[in-house]
Amino acid sequence: MKHAIKRIDRLLGNRNLHREKESIYKWHASFITRANPFPVVLVDWSDVREQLRYMTLRASVSVKGRAVTLYEQAFEYKNYNSPKSHQLFLDKLQSLLPQGCTPIIVSDAGFRNTWFRQVANKGWFWLGRVRGEVSIKCGEGAWLWNKTFYPQATDKPLFLGESQLTRRSPLRCFAYLYKGQPKGRKAHRHSRTCQKHSAGKVFHKGAKEPWLLVTNIPNHVLNGVKITRLYAKRMQIEESFRDLKSPAYGLALRHNRTRCTKRIDILLLMALMAEIIMWWNGLIAIQAKWHYDFQANTIKHRRVLSIPRLGKEVRSHRRYRIKESQYHWAMGEYQRLTHTCGVGEL
Repeated sequence: MKHAIKRIDRLLGNRNLHREKESIYKWHASFITRANPFPVVLVDWSDVREQLRYMTLRASVSVKGRAVTLYEQAFEYKNYNSPKSHQLFLDKLQSLLPQGCTPIIVSDAGFRNTWFRQVANKGWFWLGRVRGEVSIKCGEGAWLWNKTFYPQATDKPLFLGESQLTRRSPLRCFAYLYKGQPKGRKAHRHSRTCQKHSAGKVFHKGAKEPWLLVTNIPNHVLNGVKITRLYAKRMQIEESFRDLKSPAYGLALRHNRTRCTKRIDILLLMALMAEIIMWWNGLIAIQAKWHYDFQANTIKHRRVLSIPRLGKEVRSHRRYRIKESQYHWAMGEYQRLTHTCGVGEL
């Protein structure tokens, strides 16, 4: 056990790997976006060390209900959600993407005008949500608080026209209002240990509020229905964070005890490589119809497990033998899926 720990310790501190890290990300970014001129890139923050509050900023591509990582970087909590961190991240992301690639950056309500301007300065498109207390001016109307529009929201997206966001430093954008039908979901948190947890109340409030969406994508390019569908993909990055951190359902990165952001970056790189293998294994399992072994016999019309989770299960059972030729097929299928996803699916 001691020798295994020391091997990992040497790997995390390997200077050659630290230098080659960006080359690996660049290969993967080119592999999954080269033939997709307008990839939908989901961006969000997440903590990787809950006690010491080390954060990671991730950019992912939406694929078949899951988000495939393009690039991610670890930051100390003092740099969380800062314009400097955002600019550093966007500069790095731009250097990794292929020439001629114009991503559509989708982010949640934690990203504000400074972020939108940084994205627009790259010549990219952006889409975000407005929450809290933010002033907005639609057309030639007066400045109003965002919540004054909420009573107008229905399950049919409402185009509010060309607007300006925030009175102090107005940002021109196109605004949409939407409130989805209730999905009937219930929280099943533990009755004793989680009844005082504040996260449930925050998530519940966010889910109940209508969506006030802002973007720099003109209405004649993507209408209100497509804009709301595009933003709905944002939750897929939350699921990918669970795949990364959860001890029960993912790679258990939550249990890491690293105190150095550079070493966390290597752990995240290793997680990406494991994620790619799980995708390939999952695609092979679907082609070989192994996925029926992991779901009830009464369900034959759809796949129950996600592709990466299915790949993880197949990897843990020795009875499933995968040939080299199957991996060659899976690499091509993985690339095809990533190239055809995004705006074309809306």
